[in-house]
Amino acid sequence: MLFGGAGSRFSFGVFLKPVTEEFDWSRGSLAGALAIAGLATGGLRPVAGLLADKYDPKIVAAVGVLIGGLALAVMSQVQELWQVYVTFVIMGIGFTLASPGAVAKIVGAWFTKRRGLAMSLAGTGSAAGETALVPIAAVSVAYIGWREGYMILGAILLFLILPLVLLLLKSRPKPGQHADGYVEGEEADVEDFSKGSANPNIGMSLGQACRTGLFWRLTTGFFI
Repeated sequence: MLFGGAGSRFSFGVFLKPVTEEFDWSRGSLAGALAIAGLATGGLRPVAGLLADKYDPKIVAAVGVLIGGLALAVMSQVQELWQVYVTFVIMGIGFTLASPGAVAKIVGAWFTKRRGLAMSLAGTGSAAGETALVPIAAVSVAYIGWREGYMILGAILLFLILPLVLLLLKSRPKPGQHADGYVEGEEADVEDFSKGSANPNIGMSLGQACRTGLFWRLTTGFFI
């Protein structure tokens, strides 16, 4: 998920020159679409996290990959600047649903003692996506065309990433299974956020989180 989402988002620079030259748009006007999509993504992160908490995070993430892939495909057909803006906002919504928030929810359910390591390994997907998909987009634009480049990125999400998510991703251990590092009978104090929870389904309410310094340090960092 992070591979496809980050790789697609950060390929924007590859498309900037050919798109502006074809339509005689300014680079600033086209880059504005990315800025608005970024604001939408940031503003909707709490909503995506709420959905991942309330519903199956795998389904939330899969819907996000689907929306993102379709938006990439639609980008190959745009003719007007306003269409770019609308498509990028929709794309931002998709990548928000398939964001690290959903990944953290899933990884946290599967790992207890080595949760930090697991989160770090999962997070490398974003860097790997940028490393692999941006060159693929660049080669596609150079030798085929920018519209085809967007179609290829969309196809990667829809026909490679999405099936893998649906087939292989499991939101949480099944009854009778336990997270890696789980110790029978061990329970963490949910009021102490510095301790890991042996039960991955135990968490904090939003009100409890808002009363911790860690929550505000994380929030401030991501806001910046």
